[in-house]
Order: sequence, then C-alpha cells, then structure tokens
Amino acid sequence: MEDRDIHLRKLEHILICNHCEVEYRKDTLFNAVELIHRGVPNCNLEEIDTTTDLFGKKLEAPLIVTGITGGHPKAKEINRNIAEAVEELNLGMGVGSQRAGILDSSVEDTYRVVRDYDIPLVIGNLGAVNFIEDRWNEETIERAIEMIDGDAMAIHFNPLQEAIQPEGDTNFKGVDILKDIISNYKRKYRDIPFIAKEVGEGFSREDAITLREIGFDGIDVAGSGGTSWAMVEYYRIKDREFREFSKRFLDWGIPTAVSLLYVKDVFPGTIIASGGIRSGIDMAKSIALGAHCCGVALPVLRAALRGSREVVKVLERMIRELKT
Repeated sequence: MEDRDIHLRKLEHILICNHCEVEYRKDTLFNAVELIHRGVPNCNLEEIDTTTDLFGKKLEAPLIVTGITGGHPKAKEINRNIAEAVEELNLGMGVGSQRAGILDSSVEDTYRVVRDYDIPLVIGNLGAVNFIEDRWNEETIERAIEMIDGDAMAIHFNPLQEAIQPEGDTNFKGVDILKDIISNYKRKYRDIPFIAKEVGEGFSREDAITLREIGFDGIDVAGSGGTSWAMVEYYRIKDREFREFSKRFLDWGIPTAVSLLYVKDVFPGTIIASGGIRSGIDMAKSIALGAHCCGVALPVLRAALRGSREVVKVLERMIRELKT
C-alpha cells in the first residue's frame, strides 16, 4: 500500500509542478544585488571559459540540474531527457528522492536510467528524516549510490514540506545521527562528498554550523524564491480546514540570496546556490555572493517533459547569459 501511495505521490508532484503555479510569490532577493558593469572588459566573449571543478569533477559551467524526480514510470522519461542533455553539455545532475526506489525495486530503473549516460557528476538523493523514522544507515546510502553509479550524495532537509504533506514524516529530532552514518559510510564504502540540501526554504547560519559539525562536504542552500514545496503539497490537501492552515506557510522561507550570505561565513565547504535560479544573471549574482556552483530544477522539469532538446536550450541559454 505504501509503495503504491508513494508512486502516485511522485506523479502528482510532476503534474502539479508542470501545470500549477508553484513558485513563491516573494522573490529570491537577487533583485537587491547589483553587479558592477565593466565598460572596458578587455576580453573576448567567445573566449570566456566557464569550466569549473565541483567535488573533483570538471564541468563546462558552474551549473547542475538538482534532484527532480524518480519513482514513477513517467519519471524515467524525464530523467532520461535530463541525462541526455547534461551529457551533451558536460554538466552535473541529481536525481529526485530515491526513497521510492529503496522501498520498491520495481521502480529503480526510473533512477538507474542515468547510468546509460556519460555524466561527469551524478548526485544521489535521500531524505534526512528517513534516517530517523526508517532507521536508514550507511547500507541504505550504498544501495542508493549503486542504483545510479553516483559520485556524491545529497541528504535533503524538508521539514516544512513534510509538515504540509498529508502523509508527511515530521520527526527531524536527532539528525546528529548522520554524523556517524556519514563517517561510517566513508570508511566502509567510498569517500564521496555528502551535500546537505534544503528543498526551497533555505538554510540559516545556525543550520550551516550544525551541518558543518555533522560533517557535510557541501551545502545546497535551496532558498525561497523558486519552487515552494509547501505550495505543491497544498494542492494535494483534501481537508478544507488543513488547506486554510497551510495557506499561511506558502511563502515561508529564507530568500536564496540571504541564505547564501548566512552560510558562506560559517561553512568552509562547497556551496551550491539553488532556489529560484532562473538565468545566467542569477548565477553570476550567486557566485558573487559566495556560491561555487548553481542548481536549477523547475525550468528543467518543464522542459524535460517536452524532450531533451528543450532541456539543452534552457541550460545553454543560462550559460550564455552567465558569460555575457
């Protein structure tokens, strides 16, 4: 029953993100950041090199597609289209939460499809709450990494989404158990980087200190201003009273630009800016604020539903804007 429910939920998330208004009504606050124009640039636009090193992997630009989907047959096509595009452009990508694949091996192929492509950086995705609620451990991480032949693992923190989700898991008490789990995994299996990833509400300074102490190698701030997962879950709520309650949290979160500033001063590892990154200008501002790389999801999801060439167009435009 749980397997069927999670498969349906994955499909609902795809449909809601494609057809409904799911972005924050407040912005990332990148509009408050002005980049200094250079009237005498002394460079050739066509010779600008955007290549970057992320976790020891060379990417053609500081841009990855962050985790989107998996766990439903439709997700296989989406992940295939994204993988084909990032292979062509030599960028990185993450898959959506792999919980569905961990619970039901019949949908592993919706994630495993990325193994068919030569992608320089593939990032796995598991939920922090499941290490508490489901007693997941380093063996679970290894299964998820093997599923996609992953190069890194993102552990996502989504307390607001879980609070709004009708069937959400809301016990995040004791996340410090991740310290031993990450350490044990690196000792027993492989020394891959671990990324703490928010899903749209951003991390605070205090969060970054905690994540540093746990032992994360990177932080994906995923601040507010892009997709609101509280809003995504709001569309799924059937109970009228709970819908009214949930409305108050649809714009909750730390704007991406602010979260970057909170994190960069206390976290010594790699910082990824995501959450409302919609252009190369957003990328440039993120890098100016301290990010090493940027991540994009919703525009890629919508493009991937139309095919890999549409994904290439979205990503190429962003890279061209960054160079400009």
